[in-house]
Amino acid sequence: MQSATSFFNRALFRKNLQRFWPLWLGYVLIWLLLLPLPLLNELADYHGVPTVADASYYLLQIGAYGGLVMGAVFGIFFAMAMFAYLTNPRATQGFHSMPVRRETLYATNYLTGLVCMVSALVLAFALAGITAACFGALNLTALGTALLAAVLSVLFFYSFGVFCMMFTGQILAAPVFYGILNVLAVGMEWLVRTFAGNFLYGYSGYSAPETFAFLSPAWELVCVLDVSNVARVDRILSDGTHQVIRGGEYMLSGLGVLGIYAAVGIVLAVLGLLVYRRRASEATGSIVTVAWARPIFKYGVAVCSAFSLGQLIYFLVFGLNLHNGQYSLPGTIACMLFTGLLGYFAAEMLLHKSFRVWRTGRVGALVFSAVLVCFGVAMSLDLTGYEGYTPDAEEVEFVSVYLSSNGDYLSCKLDEPESIERTLAAHRAMIADKARQLSYARTTYETPADAPVDSYLYFTVTYALTDGRVVRRSYVDCRAFSRELNEPGSVAQTMTALLNCPEAALDRVLGELADDKSNAYLTGGYYDVVSDGAYGEDDGELTSAQANTLVSALRRDYEAGHASNASLFEDTLYSGSFYVELELWYSIRVDEKPTRQPIDTTSNSSGSVCAIVTPEMTCTLEALAGMGIETPAAARGF
Repeated sequence: MQSATSFFNRALFRKNLQRFWPLWLGYVLIWLLLLPLPLLNELADYHGVPTVADASYYLLQIGAYGGLVMGAVFGIFFAMAMFAYLTNPRATQGFHSMPVRRETLYATNYLTGLVCMVSALVLAFALAGITAACFGALNLTALGTALLAAVLSVLFFYSFGVFCMMFTGQILAAPVFYGILNVLAVGMEWLVRTFAGNFLYGYSGYSAPETFAFLSPAWELVCVLDVSNVARVDRILSDGTHQVIRGGEYMLSGLGVLGIYAAVGIVLAVLGLLVYRRRASEATGSIVTVAWARPIFKYGVAVCSAFSLGQLIYFLVFGLNLHNGQYSLPGTIACMLFTGLLGYFAAEMLLHKSFRVWRTGRVGALVFSAVLVCFGVAMSLDLTGYEGYTPDAEEVEFVSVYLSSNGDYLSCKLDEPESIERTLAAHRAMIADKARQLSYARTTYETPADAPVDSYLYFTVTYALTDGRVVRRSYVDCRAFSRELNEPGSVAQTMTALLNCPEAALDRVLGELADDKSNAYLTGGYYDVVSDGAYGEDDGELTSAQANTLVSALRRDYEAGHASNASLFEDTLYSGSFYVELELWYSIRVDEKPTRQPIDTTSNSSGSVCAIVTPEMTCTLEALAGMGIETPAAARGF
């Protein structure tokens, strides 16, 4: 019989449409309210003549974000509707007793839901295109891109919802699994990073990008999809330079990532079919219907409960008024063990549909407890070597440093061998001083009387290694003492040496202009001679040529060590009775050629840096004197 061997059953398809037309109609109506009707109102109420860019922006926004939200929400709704019979024992037996193969049932139900969702999109976007065309604001490329984005979202999320339905026999469990799996990876990564940040000295995972965000589709797509204005080269000027302006077009970025997820959705649909072919009809009504997925569910619930509820309970009971250095690892592990076991046995009860699960689950509970305790021991003893690790100098391509203190600060990228060595020395000093630094952190900003604090430190270092790896460490609420400045290897001595290496000192003042190979070029500047705290008595603007002369002089001063030594304990730049404030303006080259002013500052193609000229900086003071800028003779040293 044809229906027994075909992959599509027209009678079942029509029956599905008859049963679930209210869901289909509701989906269509929501899309009509989201896209063509608001677009009509916006274009009709537009003051002036609507532009193609206005309509394109709205279409892309709705296609990307509206398609994402609607696909994520209704994807599971349609999956639940098309495969609801798998959650009812009588319905399951009835469908599986039909002279229709399971492949046919699966394909027909899957295609029914997909056709309903895609047809609604085609209708909504077609009406939106007609609306935009009536106002002369239609961009077929933007319309097609927006429709494609919405269809790709539907393809992934609907397939993912169908895949989840294959693993459960409870209708309400499907949206729970679906919702959790959409954010599970990024949520667990955040929980693990929170745990590590409380107990690993120097851990800096909070500022690092999520490693496993791609395993949380909803989160990843929210972060990746973006509708932005296209910056384009408008024209080439007579001198060969480019003038950069804002383009009138809009583009959707992240479409490639969305396409990858859609391809994954097709794979999930095929895997769902394979699971469905082997799924036992008798499993209907079970929370997890696939045998090999039961241990994953059980231990997964235990781990998630331990890291989420365990840390939450410890924080609410003990940690509301604590800082990182005061958290108790044994106390946190105890709370995690308690909530993890609760989650484990709750999962056992759901799987066995009984409260009597101690006998069947005690071995697994002991295994989970042992693993969690070993995890705590490994964390406390730093068996991975995380806290004490520093790369070798020859492995480092460059290092980004941020150092904040009561005095001077540093925020720059360093790549000179001497600078890298000084950074590593400062990093190793922080590691060697771990016990004392943590003891100070536990006092909640109140240090012992015999250890006066001269400077609080915030030190973050990021190594870019030659093999492509990135190593990050961050040390907050640390202390440095002026009495240890002459002690080799101390925090105060190594941090001060780092502050005063020529590359760091130059970058601290000149920023973008510190590198001779920078694509920034000077357009002018401003100076103000400050004497005995008096501002504005001698000030004025600088030409581009003067600014370039001063930058060259500043570079010679810093490389020759003429600048005041930076300090962790006082602000050396503004502490003297005389100094000159310089503000230097620059723009960024485009396509290796400088842009002509004015340029669009909203594109971050221009900026300024401030430099302080102190009495020791003789090269810069001589350059200022050569420009006719009066400075005290005593300050110039001649």
